[in-house]
Amino acid sequence: MTLRPELSMATFSGHPTRTPVPLTALLVPRPWGGRRLARLAPSEPPAGPIGEAWFAAPGSHEAEVARQHGEPFVGHVPFARHGARLPLLAKLLDAAEALSVQVHPDDAYAERVEAHTGHLGKAEAWLILDAEPDAYVLWGWTRTVDADEVRAAVAAGCLTELLRRLPVRAGDVIVNEPGVVHALGPGILVYELQQASDLTYRLYDHGRRDARGRPRALHLGQALDVARLTPSEACAPPRPLAPGRERLAATSAFELERWRVGRDGAPAEQAWQVEPRSLELWTVLAGEARLVS
Repeated sequence: MTLRPELSMATFSGHPTRTPVPLTALLVPRPWGGRRLARLAPSEPPAGPIGEAWFAAPGSHEAEVARQHGEPFVGHVPFARHGARLPLLAKLLDAAEALSVQVHPDDAYAERVEAHTGHLGKAEAWLILDAEPDAYVLWGWTRTVDADEVRAAVAAGCLTELLRRLPVRAGDVIVNEPGVVHALGPGILVYELQQASDLTYRLYDHGRRDARGRPRALHLGQALDVARLTPSEACAPPRPLAPGRERLAATSAFELERWRVGRDGAPAEQAWQVEPRSLELWTVLAGEARLVS
């Protein structure tokens, strides 16, 4: 497949006279990453495995635009909740190896316990872009568990046996609400939309070690504070909105849509009016597109 995330952009909500803002990629090394994202580097890419490419990242030009313009850029609803900061973060994830088993907090926990970090809670949605034939994700529990059972499974190295193993292929969508324990398996390329937060609590990490040879930290206490210990309901299927347009996910923090322009019977042109209530992030993931603003 051909990825064109360099065509990513954010829009000014409700201000059609202002041009969209191009998004730049920040490459993030991860021990589980591969090299598929290296070509997104503006110059020489980092050496070693690259796990993530962030768009609309903290500290970026886009974050400065949000700080300067506030509500007209981030939208009415996010501005009322969080002020002049980017509320969303888009990513590409190259999972060459399995990710850690992890869970994220909601906004209330982040504000109460993690206020010093400046992060929001974290809801996220994955759109699977590419997957090896036997690819899978771990998502929620196979049955109701309790905290002691989880601690014992972590100590014994068998936590993954308590988690649902879902086969995935290109086009599948997985929604990780706060509190849902989850992990990407190996051999998967993902487009992720999430709240602007890096709060991740690891329960299990396959025995990985950091650059100094020490076991990577787990966050079992925080994880059990926020994790749902009952099986999670299946993700809702995509909802058609118009020819070539469908809603893939909807959470209290964001909506994720997929548009097919000039493909699968969809019109060759799509028109839309930016809504003043929210920030919009756009990414061309296959083919090419021309934006007229």
